[in-house]
Amino acid sequence: MPAVPRSSQPIFSITLTPPRSLSRRGARNVVFLLAGATTMIGLIFWSVGAWPVIGFLGIDVIFLALAFHFSFRAARKEERIELHPGNLRVTRIPVRGTRQHFDFQPYWLRVVLERGKDEQCSLFLQTHGKSLEIAGFLGPDEKTDLAAQLEDVLRKTRCNPGPQPV
Repeated sequence: MPAVPRSSQPIFSITLTPPRSLSRRGARNVVFLLAGATTMIGLIFWSVGAWPVIGFLGIDVIFLALAFHFSFRAARKEERIELHPGNLRVTRIPVRGTRQHFDFQPYWLRVVLERGKDEQCSLFLQTHGKSLEIAGFLGPDEKTDLAAQLEDVLRKTRCNPGPQPV
């Protein structure tokens, strides 16, 4: 694949991140609310002499806080798709580790949306017998929209391969 100059403006660019329905502030509020409720319940148990229950109630709060921590850490991964004249680059940025770059020649590239059972689907970029799954963390509706966007921009690029305004 030809190298893409860094000064080249992409024809199409999109950054994909895992969806999250709760913000960090909301998660912190949920943990504090649960901690307050379990403290009240723990005080009731302590007052009747069942003080070991307090430790078990605290463990629940700690596990919930850890679950939120790991969930938000996993949400830091992303995929970037950039289409330049003559090259489509998919960059995967994991939570930790090195970035992975995948380059494709857009003229031969196919966007394949495979539907499975229970409304599950997978989105692939295929060319010359090679296949790369993209947007694995998105839902079926988002994958369908992304596939339509990619097919549209690839069709326009194939019809007019010269530089285009962004």
